[in-house]
Amino acid sequence: MRVAVLNDLFLTREVLQKTFEKVFEGTGLTFEFTYLEDTWPVTPVQKTDEVSEFVGDEDATARAVEDAEIILTHTAPITRKVLAAAKKLKVLGVARGGPVNINWNACTELGIPVLYAPGRNSGAVAEFTIGAMLAVSRNIVRSHMSMMTEKRWRGDLYVYDMVGKELSASTVGLVGSGAIGGKVARLVLTFGGKVLIYDPYIKPEDIEKMGATPADLDTVLRESDFISLHARYTKETKGMIGAREISLMKKTAYLINTARGELVDHDALYAALKDRRIAGAALDIFEAEPPPDDSPLYSLDNVVATSHLAGASTQAAEIGARLLSEGIYEYIINKRTPKFCINPDYEKHLKA
Repeated sequence: MRVAVLNDLFLTREVLQKTFEKVFEGTGLTFEFTYLEDTWPVTPVQKTDEVSEFVGDEDATARAVEDAEIILTHTAPITRKVLAAAKKLKVLGVARGGPVNINWNACTELGIPVLYAPGRNSGAVAEFTIGAMLAVSRNIVRSHMSMMTEKRWRGDLYVYDMVGKELSASTVGLVGSGAIGGKVARLVLTFGGKVLIYDPYIKPEDIEKMGATPADLDTVLRESDFISLHARYTKETKGMIGAREISLMKKTAYLINTARGELVDHDALYAALKDRRIAGAALDIFEAEPPPDDSPLYSLDNVVATSHLAGASTQAAEIGARLLSEGIYEYIINKRTPKFCINPDYEKHLKA
């Protein structure tokens, strides 16, 4: 079978192919691989009216998949034009939690299952979130920047009014508690902290089983020392943390966002940070990536900012490759629709 490996600089050709071959070991199938590499994450993602968060050239991608029966990818754009070129395509696997770079509605119409990898970077993001909380509240980054860029010893960061709370004495409010939020909750509880969770899609009793407390959004904002966002970006969640919501936060509270930049009204957040109406923020994602050079972000000293790194771990790449490879095995060998198929309705069109 012909397999198109559309890799990038994070989910490499080697990881995708080796994982795929290991899963199919002993089946007797032979594979012929073709390759195309894009330059994510060095190159920022793009967006069109059809697909989003992709990197790569649509025409080059179309040429690369002309003979493919299987596509393995991460960030390549799989558009109607690409699908039109892939006339032999049987199944498509994308190693990410949300296959937004795939026109999966078009795949459904063609009877092509789109397999994905939900939760593949949940451990990476959860650990990073805890690190972000500590980095911003315990002055780790402030001290580091002063020492390394100014050669300045910041003894003032030990002054009572400048130091942060330990997680063991903190209330952490989670907005969203899927695979990532659930792991953040368990980590905070391991530290000895208290967890409040706002998630209208999870039953209160299930939140309580985790050892956390269900709460409405306003309660989470008012009572938490850290508010950590773990919701997906939808029409309903766009700008869900705005000026009103930020005004409810404690003056000593921190906002942590490792989810999506569009969840937050950044103008309102920057104004609150500048006026010290909240203690600080740790931001791994932004409305525009990278932020423009004139962003007010760069004038703030109570922000820890990172370049969309939360999901970056070797395990995240390997888990994503494994989940999609196992799904393709289920489809090709066992003739069943895999568990992680974004468009199970493809079967209706396939039979038609």
